[in-house]
Amino acid sequence: MNDGYYWIKDGERHPEVWLYQKQFGWFRPCSAVPMTQRTFELMKYVVLSERLEEPARETEC
Repeated sequence: MNDGYYWIKDGERHPEVWLYQKQFGWFRPCSAVPMTQRTFELMKYVVLSERLEEPARETEC
């Protein structure tokens, strides 16, 4: 797993974009406290996507 943003499914709730940092773990939206990979798996969260890419920037002419 690479550092970046991913779509995550949390049970019956709508999917959310979470931040993953290898050094710390998973960060839920609006949370500064990371969740370890082990806790993530025990809570049965599911990664729905590959790492999200930054939108391409348009250049001005």
